[in-house]
Amino acid sequence: MQRRSGIVRCVNSCVTASLAFAAVGCTGNVNSSDPRQTDRGVEDDGGGGGGGGGGNGPPAVSACGGTPKAAPGKWRRLTATQYANTVRDLLGDANVTVSVPDSVTGPFKTNSALPVGEAGVSTYSTIAGEVASKAVTKLSALMGGCNTSASGGEDKCANQFINQFGARAFRRPLTPEEESALKAVYTVGKDESFSTGIRLVIQATLQSPSFLYLVETGLPDASGARKLTSYEMASRLSYLFTGSMPDAGLFTTAKEGKLENAAGIRTAAERLLGSPKFVGQVASFYAELMGIEKLTDTALVSKAPKFAASFDATMRKAMVDEQQKFVEYVMTKGSGTVEELLSANYVFPVGPLSKIYGASARPDGEGRALIADSTRKGLLTLAANLAVHPLQFSPSAAVNRGHVIRRDFLCETVPPPTVAVDFTPPPGAEKMTAQELLREHQRNPTCFACHRLMDSIGFALESYDAVGAYRTKDDAGNSIDPSGEVVGLASNGRFSNAAEMADLLSRSPEVRTCMSTQWFRFAVGRAPEDADACTQEQVSKAFLEGKGDVKQAILSLVTSDSFRMNGGQ
Repeated sequence: MQRRSGIVRCVNSCVTASLAFAAVGCTGNVNSSDPRQTDRGVEDDGGGGGGGGGGNGPPAVSACGGTPKAAPGKWRRLTATQYANTVRDLLGDANVTVSVPDSVTGPFKTNSALPVGEAGVSTYSTIAGEVASKAVTKLSALMGGCNTSASGGEDKCANQFINQFGARAFRRPLTPEEESALKAVYTVGKDESFSTGIRLVIQATLQSPSFLYLVETGLPDASGARKLTSYEMASRLSYLFTGSMPDAGLFTTAKEGKLENAAGIRTAAERLLGSPKFVGQVASFYAELMGIEKLTDTALVSKAPKFAASFDATMRKAMVDEQQKFVEYVMTKGSGTVEELLSANYVFPVGPLSKIYGASARPDGEGRALIADSTRKGLLTLAANLAVHPLQFSPSAAVNRGHVIRRDFLCETVPPPTVAVDFTPPPGAEKMTAQELLREHQRNPTCFACHRLMDSIGFALESYDAVGAYRTKDDAGNSIDPSGEVVGLASNGRFSNAAEMADLLSRSPEVRTCMSTQWFRFAVGRAPEDADACTQEQVSKAFLEGKGDVKQAILSLVTSDSFRMNGGQ
């Protein structure tokens, strides 16, 4: 008991200071506090890219040139998914669950807003202990063939393990101080057994901020900005393209110093574009953007009794799976463009979804079913997107569905009312359908400015019930008018139905410019600022060309100033 207490004290002395830093020292912007943090620790910039209230859209950016520019970076803690993926690739443990909450930037989990807190530190400590205990049950595999039976073999193998494992876990070579500290942990644990020494090394490493955080401080250049090092860039690329730690190829490229210029970064990124994990990351991007994961949480998404029986766990999972399969198909066998993502005339009726899409949606050998009529097009009319929003059809359903598209695909913030809104139903309101009443609501001068931005989009999606099945009449048997307008577009935004709206949005420059903002958040972990204008212009241009090629836009992003640099400390 006394020996074990000593081991615990040793591990604590080696990691407590680091964990204190992780708990309170990495709370957001490296350069300054972030006024956009809310009391939930969420960086709430409305999901938009800078458009003010009233639907002004993303701000214009000026011509760029001269000194590279980037806003200050942020400390980012590994998200729960990134942590699990990293432990899987580091130790082969594919069953790690992290219960520490993730914070978001816009719609994306980035962990650049919340400090860990004492409860989080305790949770990470517990997880590290469990992972380490499981890892040493396969000790010979961890040693990689090193002979522990030879004279002095255990210490030699431990030193080799510390250097190799530590460098992979920290995603860069260990400093002499870090190597010495981990050897001290091993030495105390070895008094009990070699296995205990290795276990404590793993446990201490997984609690270090160098493991838990994506350290992206960079080194200063002549302009005063801080350019990310090759190892920092390897991690930034890897977590963007694969959601996990760098592979052997990236480690080698970083060691050779080939990630310190745009050309080298582009070469590495082009290789990663071919990874199956990258396709999964694009699917994750759209799932987070559209809030699809909420479907599996009954506390967040429920349905009225009419739909509750069929909207069970199997149906929920099928919707989530279809969304992923749809995006993966567009990226691997389709054009990989924003246009196809938003206007493709096919679905994947996985399992019980055949009930929603109907008998005419007959899947081919790849599970894809073409939609011959104008009832479905693209991501916005997939069952997942339609089911994740309101409980059932109502005036508020159109408002909500329209607001989500305005916020997430047009990057515009619709502010809450600044004054109390008093809407008096017009004469004869009792004879109006829910939709007619909502259209009348738009004529109210107090409501008009904001609701015309949302409701007119939501009308198109009234053609789908609470679980996404197409219909022509509402629950009360009234005919649905799916026509409307995407207000504020440079071109004519009028449409007759959801399919026409999807086509319109898929070709819209405003949507493609918004996608440059959303991918910036997803990749860099913060909202773009004024100093990022050149990067925004570069990425937006890539999306605007052709049909909005996602891969080309991402290549433009990773070679930009804001991706390669941290604007200051």
